[in-house]
Amino acid sequence: MRNFVFFFLVFFGIAFSQSSSSVLLPKSSTSVVKDSIVKKTLDTAFKDTTVKAVSSDTAVKDTSVKDSTVKTAPIDTTVIDSTRIKSGLHFFISVGAQFITFKEGSKFRDSLNTKFKEYDDDYKTNKDSGNYTQPIKQDFETVNLFFPISAGIIWQFNDVHSLGLGAGFLYDNESVILTDKEGTIHHFEYIIKAFPVFAEYRLLISPKLISLKDNDYFSIFLRYYWLLPPTGINSSWGKAKADFDPLGNGYGIFLGYRFWEWGRLSIFGDMGFLSINAKSSAENAILDSWNLGGISILIRAMF
Repeated sequence: MRNFVFFFLVFFGIAFSQSSSSVLLPKSSTSVVKDSIVKKTLDTAFKDTTVKAVSSDTAVKDTSVKDSTVKTAPIDTTVIDSTRIKSGLHFFISVGAQFITFKEGSKFRDSLNTKFKEYDDDYKTNKDSGNYTQPIKQDFETVNLFFPISAGIIWQFNDVHSLGLGAGFLYDNESVILTDKEGTIHHFEYIIKAFPVFAEYRLLISPKLISLKDNDYFSIFLRYYWLLPPTGINSSWGKAKADFDPLGNGYGIFLGYRFWEWGRLSIFGDMGFLSINAKSSAENAILDSWNLGGISILIRAMF
């Protein structure tokens, strides 16, 4: 019985200690805790709202600053000015390729065919009487290719117009071979030389009409030519010396594109057509007249 009472008292003491640890706070204490929690929550919410508002105001201010900067930024005219050819005196050199039909070259082809026929007839007549070989002929080209070079001066008096004077040199050597019945090689040729001088006018095409880039532009070049001595033709069948005509010998029209510039240096690519007539009044001239016209492609450096 005593043991039972002892265990009961121990059990009752443990139970009482556990229940006292979970006793509710007085009503006044509970209110204080709740008020503290609510206050912290409100303070946090207020701070977040303030930060957002300040961030929003800052963003608006930054946007307005950026907008005003874009709207009021001055146009940089340095780039535009750097693309213009400076007014004043300039020099130029050009190299390129020129294709001419040279219709008068048919006279040399006919002369070559006549000579070949002589060799071939001689072979056919004597082929059974000896150890002979069939003659071989190499034909002249129907289109002649020049590699002209020229140089001169240009007066650029505003952004749109310029005038120039230049001189050039054209040279073409057409050479072929024939063999006779004995296999001997014979050379035949004709050589064209020309020393043109020209006056040039350049007109800038407005970039608003035709342009690939803001800093590059197209131009039209108009040329008028005179042929100076010793322009002429030498051949295996004779020669012809061109007369000087003070009224001129022809014209050319080119479309140029300025694709690179650095300071005063500008590089143009020109492509166009030209027609240059030469006449010879010399006695026994192989040709009375001939034309050096055709398609021309040039690279020009102006500085």
